[in-house]
Amino acid sequence: MNLHVIDWTILIAYLILTLIVGIYFSRKGTKSVDEFFVAGRNLPWWLAGITMAASAFAIDTPLGIVGLVAKEGIPGVWYAWAYVLGGAGALGAFIFASLLRRSEVITNAELVELRYSGKSAAFLRGFKGLYFGIFANAITMGWVIKAVFTINQDVLGFNPHITLAIILTFTLIYTAMSGLWGIVATDFLQFIIGIIGVFTLAFMAWHHIGGLDAIWEGMISRYGEIEATERMQFFPSFGKPFFVTFMVFVTLKWWANPPAAIHQRIVASKNEKQASLATLFFAITSFAINYWPMIIIALITLVIFPDLKTPENGYGMLMVKIIPTGLLGLMLASMMAAFMSTIDTHINYGASYMVNDLYRRFINKTASMKHYVRASQISTILMLAIAVLVAYLLDSVQQAWYYIAMLTTGYGFLMVARWFWWRINAWSEITSLVSSLIMSTLLSTKFAKLCGYWDFIEAWGYGWRFIVVITFCTISWLIVTFLTKPSDEETLISFCKKVKPFPTFWGPIKKHPGIDWNPYFIRSSLHWLFGTVGIFCICFGIGSLIFKGAILGTTLLLLATIIFTTIFLTYKDV
Repeated sequence: MNLHVIDWTILIAYLILTLIVGIYFSRKGTKSVDEFFVAGRNLPWWLAGITMAASAFAIDTPLGIVGLVAKEGIPGVWYAWAYVLGGAGALGAFIFASLLRRSEVITNAELVELRYSGKSAAFLRGFKGLYFGIFANAITMGWVIKAVFTINQDVLGFNPHITLAIILTFTLIYTAMSGLWGIVATDFLQFIIGIIGVFTLAFMAWHHIGGLDAIWEGMISRYGEIEATERMQFFPSFGKPFFVTFMVFVTLKWWANPPAAIHQRIVASKNEKQASLATLFFAITSFAINYWPMIIIALITLVIFPDLKTPENGYGMLMVKIIPTGLLGLMLASMMAAFMSTIDTHINYGASYMVNDLYRRFINKTASMKHYVRASQISTILMLAIAVLVAYLLDSVQQAWYYIAMLTTGYGFLMVARWFWWRINAWSEITSLVSSLIMSTLLSTKFAKLCGYWDFIEAWGYGWRFIVVITFCTISWLIVTFLTKPSDEETLISFCKKVKPFPTFWGPIKKHPGIDWNPYFIRSSLHWLFGTVGIFCICFGIGSLIFKGAILGTTLLLLATIIFTTIFLTYKDV
């Protein structure tokens, strides 16, 4: 594909601007490890929320949504919508944001030695530094990088290796120079550009095809009236194979603390209320709003390109087909922004695990702050190199989504329970991680095909395999919990004094007089419950308006307004 001079000018100007931002924030971002990784814990809610949304709004996201919609229709988006319930959604906003902000840790791995005691806690911290900071993080970045290959090699005609090298070089420079401060500043710009890009493509595609009636006609022509109707509804039909997966996700999968990128912004917020507002802003923006233009694009690509073997390619093909010169440069810049805003976050927090939980904790404990900042910059480069290697091993964005969703299947229950139940110890968490990793790998498509038993488990479907993993994992860590000793009482008391958890199930620690427990468990739980309803009201209110359900859509949006007004009026700090 040949770009006009104005398109190239827009792309080059955008890349140069990211370097300027990196240079501007380089002095501030390299003052200390805290400044480099958590912006001195001084982000206002709106900026923390925008950078959360920007990091989640990756180049792979629209490709993944297209793949999900192609396979399951609109109900397939419940792979993402289910997380409204969890740590990335209302649970994170109203339960975990305040707990994490008060912990004052940098990473989830660091939290381990705040919550648990002994050598097992130290081992677990190092294990999580490798497992989440490097291994799982590299898979996440790998599928994002894989999306660049999909767009370039199969659609745009650019050399994907050269394109990737250029973009990653710019990203690496400003990220290594300025840490989270530079990432936050560029994320603000990248989020705006990315949102403009995806909404513009959806708007132009809508008018190109002729609106909703043309989409309906195209879907009926491709799938038949009954299947087209099922694919265009918001919830899966009972009895369909995907219904089992849907039920698993809305009942079992969402249990978890905020993911690492969200965690990083929470602990970088000014205070716990700012952290809660930031997480709520992210949940509404990402889950309730941003997916709808991608869903529209996905439906239109299925109609316009009915014979496409790889549906994920339809996003870029549609862009090339309908976007004119000049605007095409902006569209490509928006995709570049979406890619960079995710990669910069992941290489930064991956480096935070390397330095904070591996190098500074176990290898070099007494170096200067300047030394650790330099180590952070080197780790940023190393993290990116590992991710690029992983990208070459992935088959597709969609398959990577499925695998990473399965990878920590049984871990979520424990991640929630450790804040409420004193009996959980480091061995519980180690068992959960190892058993989940082993079982999810054994039941993954690629591994099963490699070992020759895929034909045996294929009929189980994703949902049933998920249930097998979570059952095995939960039984394993519960057994180990009761067979091993709890953490030292001194450690548990210190943890509770710092994070001020809810007193539920804290056993002998609950009676300690020096702990300022959080007394708002019922109120916070109601905020979580109604906050979830409010986010879904916005989500499906917008969806109803798109699909000509004006009365229902308006009612849902009005209900969401009432819910969140009530929540804001009744919110209390500890």
